[in-house]
Amino acid sequence: MPSRGVVVRRVVTGDDIKKVFIAIVIAFFIFSGVMYLKSLAKGQKVPVTTAISEIKQNQVKKLDIKGDEVDIVTRSKKKQYTKIESKSSFLELLQREGVRLSELKDVEISVSEPSLTYLDILSAVVNILFLIFLAYAVYRFLGFFERQGASGGLLSFGKSPARVIIGKRPDVTFKDVAGLKEVKEEISEVVEFLRNPRKFLKMGARIPKGILLEGPPGTGKTLLARAVAGEAGVPFFHTSGAEFEEMLVGAGAARVRDLFRRAKHIAPSIIFIDEIDAVAKKRGVDFRSTYSEQTLNQILVEMDGFERTDTVIVIAATNRVDVLDPALLRPGRFDRRIHLSLPDVYEREEILKIHSRNKKLGPDVDLRRIAAVTVGFSGADLENLVNEAAILAVRKGQEYISMDDMIEAMYKVSMGPQRKTLAVTKEDILSTAYHEAGHAIVAAYIKEAEKVQTITIVPRGRALGVTVTRDEIERSHITYKELLAKIAVLTGGRAAETLIFGPEDITAGASSDIEKASTIARAMVKEFGMSKKLGFVKYATKDEYLLFALKQDYSDDTAKKIDTEVLSIIDSQFRRALEILKREKKLLDKVAEALQKHETLDAKQFEALVKRYGTEQPPKKPKAVVKSVEKWIKGNQKLRKNKAEK
Repeated sequence: MPSRGVVVRRVVTGDDIKKVFIAIVIAFFIFSGVMYLKSLAKGQKVPVTTAISEIKQNQVKKLDIKGDEVDIVTRSKKKQYTKIESKSSFLELLQREGVRLSELKDVEISVSEPSLTYLDILSAVVNILFLIFLAYAVYRFLGFFERQGASGGLLSFGKSPARVIIGKRPDVTFKDVAGLKEVKEEISEVVEFLRNPRKFLKMGARIPKGILLEGPPGTGKTLLARAVAGEAGVPFFHTSGAEFEEMLVGAGAARVRDLFRRAKHIAPSIIFIDEIDAVAKKRGVDFRSTYSEQTLNQILVEMDGFERTDTVIVIAATNRVDVLDPALLRPGRFDRRIHLSLPDVYEREEILKIHSRNKKLGPDVDLRRIAAVTVGFSGADLENLVNEAAILAVRKGQEYISMDDMIEAMYKVSMGPQRKTLAVTKEDILSTAYHEAGHAIVAAYIKEAEKVQTITIVPRGRALGVTVTRDEIERSHITYKELLAKIAVLTGGRAAETLIFGPEDITAGASSDIEKASTIARAMVKEFGMSKKLGFVKYATKDEYLLFALKQDYSDDTAKKIDTEVLSIIDSQFRRALEILKREKKLLDKVAEALQKHETLDAKQFEALVKRYGTEQPPKKPKAVVKSVEKWIKGNQKLRKNKAEK
């Protein structure tokens, strides 16, 4: 059976239109140039009355009469020409005006039949070519508009702009998507249904009408949809929520109708809508226009209109599931919601291996180590990391990517490139060194804080210095003590500046630390119920963060208590950090001195300084045993089975 394919046609693009426009302008200038040369050859055109007046005043030296056109040369050698009515004689016209031919003895008069000159021929050819070219340009413009209309463009704004993939599959499959084991299992059922729907219908099963992929940016939602297209081998419509929007009432709804009509016509098929939150926000909670709600209503109607035997599946992706309309999320529309979380350490290693397949890695590159220190990186971040490492290796003239390149690329992706050319003073360097040393020492002496990975006073991005702290294990939960430790570490930089330079000479370098610490403390009070004074109550509402929204579900008195509690949490952790630094002032001086000398300290160098100059040895960080839930469940099942046998 021959495979379905797509007829490839030449699509008129914007560049083609630009070329046609340039060609029209060139043709116009050529035409104008020919007409200008013709006018120079004949001279200035004058009215018949002016020509007769000049003859009467004896200002004309030569007359050349050619039919209804008369060329004139004045005694000042100026060329002119005039035209008379057809089938009339210029000499008879002179006689009627009282000019006797016997009086024109000094005027050279010649009468001849009109003949074509090379300028006349060239002008006629240019005129014909210009008309032909203009007709062709109009034809191309109409073709452009017609093709634009076929894809939801200028003339047919009601047509869907979705790209359809038929026959030729994308080169991405499930093998190219690392991790996401459970997600791929869920999606694989959809692919199997599209390949063999009878097997499911025979059992009485109904395949989900819609699958919603939700998760942070860069976690692979669009990549997974491309993999579905590569695996299913059915027509695949790819569009985005923004493409439905149009500043014309009803345009979005019309495009939705057209998209679903096309998908049903060539079913089985898949519709993938990326960033669906652009057209599916909750109705009636913010200032949104009617045409946006019409688009959402049409999506709801189309998805609810699917029959049990329909083989059209809608896959949508969003990272703002909290703003979606509840009617879209109910069973019967989007039956399955699949959450794509940030990859864990094992998945990060798989992702790094996939993106390193076509890269030349050096023998010292340890992808497991890179995966361990890239907690919080998404799949897109890891792909960018490997690519930046390859660029760094090329810049250095190396044949292979080294481990140093991978580490530098990691910091570049997360914090920005180094800014070694930034102009700074000695005072800036000194304050930055103490600031970063303060962060690191506080992190080292608090058991619940993350481990220090790197300290640097080389500016990166907008920061003059950076202290990198990361856990080497994945954490599904975070405790009250760990949140307090984060705030204490964030206040360590300002505490070090206060201790060394005094409260009047502190810098503005802690602005980012203040923002992060305030966010954590406010979340502890308002969302996590970790305040003893305010209790086990959530005070944060989604309505607070909507544009122009003024609603809050607590009183002004409670708001004051929230502010007081947030200030109390941050102030207590600042004093905690200050006490640690007072006790370890010698270590603070030595770390700041080492930073000024070496610019960057890694974990081993910092730990050596702590061991040598610290008045107390820091507490050991807890080492958790990392297990997958699947292995934990299997272990419990095996344990229960052994107990039952005994």
